[in-house]
Amino acid sequence: MGIVTPGAPPALLDALKKTGRYRIFVETGTAAGDTALAAGDRFDTVITLEADPVLAEAAHERLSGRKGILPVAGDSRELLPPLLARLAGPAVFWLDAHWCGEGSFGRDDECPLLAEIAAIAAAPQPHVICIDDARLFAAPPPPPHDAAGWPTLDAVLTALGAGSDRDVVLCDDVLIAVPRASAPVWETLFPDARPAFLTPAHG
Repeated sequence: MGIVTPGAPPALLDALKKTGRYRIFVETGTAAGDTALAAGDRFDTVITLEADPVLAEAAHERLSGRKGILPVAGDSRELLPPLLARLAGPAVFWLDAHWCGEGSFGRDDECPLLAEIAAIAAAPQPHVICIDDARLFAAPPPPPHDAAGWPTLDAVLTALGAGSDRDVVLCDDVLIAVPRASAPVWETLFPDARPAFLTPAHG
């Protein structure tokens, strides 16, 4: 599956910035705020959403002083639709809001991913969607996760419109979904050799 890294891989953030198409970065699952800080070095506007009240408060203290970074507390499924309606242009979405053990949000509702994708896919802007921890969708997640609360990789690819609305690759444990209207982005993301596009098994 590739190299597993905590947070968004810096090389991926650099490549997305280099395309020149994206000035906005939206993250679900702020956690300690490391990805938001890294994105803040590369994008004009960073909006990061965290549902856990304790993590959200700590992130607010850590991030609110950084120009261009807006930490927001609340459930991504509720926050994304109105946020998407207000975005001034296409954005990069980093979706990482699943439960990841004690101290994180969602023990009884582990993975909001499909609802997040649905909200983004319904928006008119050609947003790029990046999904962390792809290995957890390609196979049942390990204990203590409840596999019943997680979509399969096939379900995720279907929700993304893989092979129709978007083309999707897997790189370093991250699913990257680019709208077909923004196909030139691939040349910047993978100038040497792009990974193969993924499609749902039933497609």
